[in-house]
Amino acid sequence: MFSALPVRWLALGFGLLSLALGTGNLILLAGAVYTLIIVLMGAALVAPGKIVVKRSTPRLFFWAGDELEVTREVEVGEGVGPLYVYDRLPPESDVTGGNNLRVIWKRPGPKTYDLSYRISCPKRGVYILGETVWDAEAPLGLHQRIHGSAGPSLEISIVPRTQAIRRVNEIRGRAHSVYPQDDVATMGVSTTDFTELRPYTPGDPLRWVNWKASARNTGSDNPLMVNQYEPEGRKAVWIFMDGADYMDVGTNLSAMIDDVAEAAGSIAQYYLTRGYTLGAYIYNSQSDILTPEVGQKQFRRLTNMLTRFQPGRPNQNLLQAVEWCKGFLFRLQPEVYTITRLDVHYPRGAGESPYLEGFLAGIRRLVALRPRSRRSNQIRVVHLEPGGYQRAQTPLETQAKGLMRWESQTLYGTLGRSGASVLRWDPKQQDFASTLLRHINTGR
Repeated sequence: MFSALPVRWLALGFGLLSLALGTGNLILLAGAVYTLIIVLMGAALVAPGKIVVKRSTPRLFFWAGDELEVTREVEVGEGVGPLYVYDRLPPESDVTGGNNLRVIWKRPGPKTYDLSYRISCPKRGVYILGETVWDAEAPLGLHQRIHGSAGPSLEISIVPRTQAIRRVNEIRGRAHSVYPQDDVATMGVSTTDFTELRPYTPGDPLRWVNWKASARNTGSDNPLMVNQYEPEGRKAVWIFMDGADYMDVGTNLSAMIDDVAEAAGSIAQYYLTRGYTLGAYIYNSQSDILTPEVGQKQFRRLTNMLTRFQPGRPNQNLLQAVEWCKGFLFRLQPEVYTITRLDVHYPRGAGESPYLEGFLAGIRRLVALRPRSRRSNQIRVVHLEPGGYQRAQTPLETQAKGLMRWESQTLYGTLGRSGASVLRWDPKQQDFASTLLRHINTGR
């Protein structure tokens, strides 16, 4: 279909022809003939058409930071002229090879062009590669431009990268040997080894009820007491992750919330490969509890949860998260990791931090959920250093980073007295595997 430009060219050509015939000017006549020839040639040259775009990727799941190769072939059946091909990419991605915007000159005849490119997504999440958009234009611009799109959108899952922790010299807890893979768990077939008396909870077998102890406990709200026996099996680990929006600091290419996912994945990979039962929960985020399971299937479930969760408002503290999961925590008696940033819990001004009281109460509640025989098990708080996400350029910014680090350190003793140890991690200085090994070996 023609554009408005040919009408103007035709008007100019016939105008020059009329003047040339009226005045007998050969120059005007030549100009009129040249203009009309250009219009005829432009009318004969159509824009590239019959465009088919084939796009694919080798797989739809990638580790954060890996290169993703997008294979893109464009078949053009007719026409001559410039062809613009463009893929809409998420803002977090970076083109590492080729180009997602290509301009080619279509020659006469059917042609096939390889317009592949490579991208990298350093942040975890689910991204959408939009349809391939193309725009074709006739050489002289006498035809209207043709627009179109082809191919379905591709959903790409960028999985947080985890690091294998190959060696741990010591894991504190109740163990029958010095190796953590031989530790006992609190679930499985019960043995005849008596551990302690505890209040009855729904789901306990009636044969566990200690009727004599229950008779002496008739004055309480829950008079029934049951015998707790040593179970067979392996130990468990539970990971609490802070998914509040104050964890979402950094840039489009590197953010603290992605390092939370990396730390959780590394912890899970280590314990799952040694036969541990894993459970997890992201509080302050619209995420469900990852119910305890074992094996690589559980690791894939955790990875999917870490890939898709989004930060939320800080409307749930650690105590509320512990209460939400206490049924699992009481039965499993797991090693517990809590991943957060401590500087937001530091009290400022005249009052306490709105998050500190709930966080400390959550640590104390975790300790209280353990029987006395297991309270020596560590509850570890993984503190992400926020200063690593800010590049200090002025003396004031340098002092601000130092103040944030000091605020976090003032809470170490408080957490220790509450029953937890602090594992400090600066992702910009050291990988998490080395940090965890150092903490387990030295306590720092």
